[in-house]
Amino acid sequence: MQQIPLAPSTRPASKLSTEEVAAALLVLPQTVRRSFCTLGHFHGLRPTKLASRRLAWDAAEVDRLIAGEAAKAPDPADIAAHQARKASSPAKLPAHIARKAAAKAKRMAAAGVEELTTGEVA
Repeated sequence: MQQIPLAPSTRPASKLSTEEVAAALLVLPQTVRRSFCTLGHFHGLRPTKLASRRLAWDAAEVDRLIAGEAAKAPDPADIAAHQARKASSPAKLPAHIARKAAAKAKRMAAAGVEELTTGEVA
């Protein structure tokens, strides 16, 4: 199958919102957010977190992903640090997620499973 070369982006901004990234990649915005939340990246793309708690994604990296270039593999140390930050503050965990995690831990204990695997969400 022959690929049609894409024209470079004419967007004036070098950063995109999560909604714009999702629209460009034909996925739901929640898919992008969930991937970043659980893995620390979305297909190798890592956003900048703004003071307003929004995510700003690099438009050039999104364009390269759309063009079919391989995404840069995330650094395992960065991913481990991301997951450690997420786990360090259980107070930030929403109540419904805390209940879900507790129920899963109870099911796992009953099944004799020791712990979650890396990147698995409770």
